[in-house]
Amino acid sequence: MEGDGAIPRPASARGSTKANAALLLDPHGAAPAVVEILGQPWIGKTRLLHRILEDARTQGWSVAHAAAGPAATAAPYQLFSDAFDEILSERAGTVLQSVPVAFWRVLGQVFPALDPTAQPETAPVPSPAPTGLLGSALRQAIRGLTGSSGLVLALDDVHWADPASLALLESLLRRPPDARLVIVIAHRDRQSPLRLRGLLASLPGSRRIELGPLSGQELDALLPDGTARPLRRTLLHRAGGNPGLLLALAASPRAYGGTAPDAPGLAPFTRFLEEFRAVSDDGWIAAQSAAILGDPFTLQELRSISALPGERLADAVAELLREDIVRPGELAADHYRFRHCLLRATAYHTTGEQWRLAAHTAATGLVRLPAPCVHTQAGPVPHRMPVADRVRSGLLPRETGPALGDVTLIYEQRVRTGKALVVAGQPSEALDVLDRTSSPGAEVPLVLRAEAAEWRARAQRLLGRYALAESLLEAVRPDVAGEPEALALVDLARLAAALERGSPLPGGETLAVRWATSRSDPLARGYAWALLGAQDADAGRTVQAAARLGEVAALLDGLDDTTLIGRLDILYWLARALARLEQDTEAARHFERGLGLAAAHELDYLVPQFATGLAEVRLRLGRIDLAVESGHRAMRAAERIGGDCLLAEAGAGLARAAWISGDRTAALYTAREAAQRAEAWREPWADRVRLSLLETTFDTGDQELCKELLSTGTVRRAASFPVVSMVPAVAEVLARLEGERRGSATEAGRWATVAEEAAGRMRLPGATGLALLARAHHHRVTDPLRAAVFASSAVVTLTRAGRPLDVVRAHLAVAAAWAGIDSAVARSRLDEAQVLLQGRGAYGYLDHAAGLATNAPSQSADARLAKLSRREREISVLVSDGCTNQQIARALRLSHKTVETHLGRIFKKLDVGSRAQVATSIGRAARFTDARFADRPAPLATSDQIA
Repeated sequence: MEGDGAIPRPASARGSTKANAALLLDPHGAAPAVVEILGQPWIGKTRLLHRILEDARTQGWSVAHAAAGPAATAAPYQLFSDAFDEILSERAGTVLQSVPVAFWRVLGQVFPALDPTAQPETAPVPSPAPTGLLGSALRQAIRGLTGSSGLVLALDDVHWADPASLALLESLLRRPPDARLVIVIAHRDRQSPLRLRGLLASLPGSRRIELGPLSGQELDALLPDGTARPLRRTLLHRAGGNPGLLLALAASPRAYGGTAPDAPGLAPFTRFLEEFRAVSDDGWIAAQSAAILGDPFTLQELRSISALPGERLADAVAELLREDIVRPGELAADHYRFRHCLLRATAYHTTGEQWRLAAHTAATGLVRLPAPCVHTQAGPVPHRMPVADRVRSGLLPRETGPALGDVTLIYEQRVRTGKALVVAGQPSEALDVLDRTSSPGAEVPLVLRAEAAEWRARAQRLLGRYALAESLLEAVRPDVAGEPEALALVDLARLAAALERGSPLPGGETLAVRWATSRSDPLARGYAWALLGAQDADAGRTVQAAARLGEVAALLDGLDDTTLIGRLDILYWLARALARLEQDTEAARHFERGLGLAAAHELDYLVPQFATGLAEVRLRLGRIDLAVESGHRAMRAAERIGGDCLLAEAGAGLARAAWISGDRTAALYTAREAAQRAEAWREPWADRVRLSLLETTFDTGDQELCKELLSTGTVRRAASFPVVSMVPAVAEVLARLEGERRGSATEAGRWATVAEEAAGRMRLPGATGLALLARAHHHRVTDPLRAAVFASSAVVTLTRAGRPLDVVRAHLAVAAAWAGIDSAVARSRLDEAQVLLQGRGAYGYLDHAAGLATNAPSQSADARLAKLSRREREISVLVSDGCTNQQIARALRLSHKTVETHLGRIFKKLDVGSRAQVATSIGRAARFTDARFADRPAPLATSDQIA
């Protein structure tokens, strides 16, 4: 692993700023030198060390080189024995001539080539000489080896060296031989003994090369040419400048973000086994048990799985920390996590299926876990069950009766275990178990087969693979069609997947779903009604949705929390649908209840969805600080699960909340992270994320990201956006984008019409207010007075809808429309917006309003346009109509250069910096331009539109 990739640049050096072998191997220097190479794992230390050795050989130096192995299996002084074995075998006679006879036997105990009286292999091996005596003898031998050419002693992976080798190395460093010797030491700082690290730091004249990250361009050159651009960006981001890690990630299976085909078992992860080379048997049990639990984990949870006694478990975890396989968690002192997800995957797949299944089952508290068969234990060790496991156990079916056959029992155990893993937020591990249920025997009950398919699809949904989830459910549907309950399970799962994906369910409401709504079980009935209500809300069927959701809300309010835990996602679908119906206060109440229950009982699979939904409604209600808090919570929960969809949706919401709170830096970073997560996907949910990010990137001024989002074709697909309840908000953002960024009244008007049609179907005040605001954006360029009227109507409507931040945006639109016509009116509207923002923590909007007030023109549009010549006014009008320079030149019979010259003068006279601002100025003085340019050339059709 250390040798992968290019050599990273030195981050720091002592005595030299370049890792240049010509400087390190000074042919004129006689004094010994020590070169220390350190850096994070897989950064390229071994590769750099070999480069130094190649240069040394080229310059005529003698070379002795070895890499340390696990100290537990190494003989004393093994590192030095391996390093000098070859060179001493070749020059034994020369070396012995320079070493006193008294030292021959001492050296021979470690280096057999130097013991002329060596015993037969059957003779007992004598104990090695003390380090002090051996150090003196080795210094004499090195003098004989160096000669005039000099010697480079290169020791790799010194952090794994045996104690005797470390002691001998310390002796050489403290009392170096009087010879031309360069000692090159490569090691991992976190894993090396403190004594060695302190000694290397204090040595005078030593040279330290600490490898830093490669640049993005250097890393990109390491990837295969056929790697897709979105995957390239993701891999470069995850590698963090580490070339070895980059290549390891690229070679990992697709399920782990790599390019290799998904393959069962350990095969894709064998390259990472070297990281565990120094781990003991107890350390392996602890690592495998931690991999079952997932990040983060606690000692108490490990004890439940590993069956190791407390003292041995503590030693095993200390060993994993020392080997830098796991690290302390960031959230709590008693939490730990793997250094990298690939190490966890390696430990996970080194277990056999039988033990892995039993370990997962033990984590749910269903059965006790026998020790892994590769380690001897007296028998099952009782353990205390974590709170989360008790709760998850309550979600799962009880043990089945003895009438079922072995095949069915094994199948049911896999389903129970897979469900528990999904609930625990470990979808990848769940699929490792549930994918083995895809070919059931004929004796497996249909309901159990449907349940397996439902939870397989749910795991895929958590990872953002909605198309795959839907195909899995479609495939199993014909097999379970003979059992109404089984068919209802599958059809409800199909409906949930379609709603999360953002695509309508083919065929609409099925008979099986209607059957579920007639069940006597209140949770089963409530779940079906909640999904159907969410479907109606998404489709804009407001009345039907409200009626269904009212029944669900009444049902859930009558149930206690303990009962709800068994089907907590009912609360999510209810709250989500109420938010689409603009009942934000009620939606927030249900989101808060669901999030509290999910967090309290560690039902990790629902936490990101509840927290993301809660952040959205809190933002609409103007509770900025609480929205930011919920956004961060959603991000933390989504990171634990690892699905791109959850991370992208949580990131888009957090970016918006961060900008509104005034944290532009966090908004920029989070928006880019979310866009990167969604980049490789062409799913409706990814378009939903990109459309959400467009408004944030526009407000933050991130033009580069804005162009990237537009280049994906998302805007073109938004014209047929299937979720009607989201169309007014989407169309309003796009109308603003077209009107303000591009000055295109035609496209802005098209999106305003889309918003109006959707709002007309929904008949909700918030949707109507956004449609009015979209129409204001449309008229802002060509008719600012009409824009002010529409924006003022939006203020009234959005106030009635209880959406304070949208009211502020409407006030700002009114002010922008009046600016240049009547600055006093514009400033009064800005003052109203600032009053509304006081005390809400919406510093992003406050800064925006302050900027508008500062930049408000002191002259009216008429006064500024009066400064233009007739030709300049003609060109300004054509610019406002959306014409390009070439179209203007053809219409006025001017050269392209002349048009550019006139535009420069227009920008200066109007005090603007873009064509869109010119168009806006012309629109604000529509009566001026209409009176003077009634005979202006007809505007040419423009193709300069947003994709």
